[in-house]
Amino acid sequence: MAVGILALLSPLVPLWNASPALATGAVPTCSYSQLEVAVAWGPGAAAGNNGIPFIIANISKSTCTLSGYPRLLFSPDRYEHQSIRVSHNVGMIFRRVNPRLVTIKPNEDASFGLNYGDAANQNDPSGAPCMVQNIYVTLPVRANTFNQNFETTVNFNFCFTNFLVGVTAIQSGPLPREG
Repeated sequence: MAVGILALLSPLVPLWNASPALATGAVPTCSYSQLEVAVAWGPGAAAGNNGIPFIIANISKSTCTLSGYPRLLFSPDRYEHQSIRVSHNVGMIFRRVNPRLVTIKPNEDASFGLNYGDAANQNDPSGAPCMVQNIYVTLPVRANTFNQNFETTVNFNFCFTNFLVGVTAIQSGPLPREG
């Protein structure tokens, strides 16, 4: 008798309310093989501040999603025991964007921006020891057995940035929002 009363007192939850992701046909997280990453164009500048836009193209036939920040690895990334630090939403060229779920349809794009200043440490070299040549971009894609990076070619003096660059969150559209 107690079991019957307990069953009558507990609310019944229909299955379609308990799992909205399944009922709505949620779009999956992008996989590495669905995407390509490239620099949209060279550095844009304004009063000692620079920005490099990156484009993320969905080259597959399926819609997918991304959310968060890309991880950036620089080569080279160190001069005299100092290395480049990446901070979220720092800089003046590309606007601060909070992470959100971005849906990328086939043949459409998402983007993120890299911000940096170029007026610090002017006594450091302006040549090869301080020049970034490649940025390896890791996106928050579906987990695989190993990290997969997209290699991009970019040249800027990281010593003049005071070893600090900013990156925006991934956002919809082919170009990151400017500040």
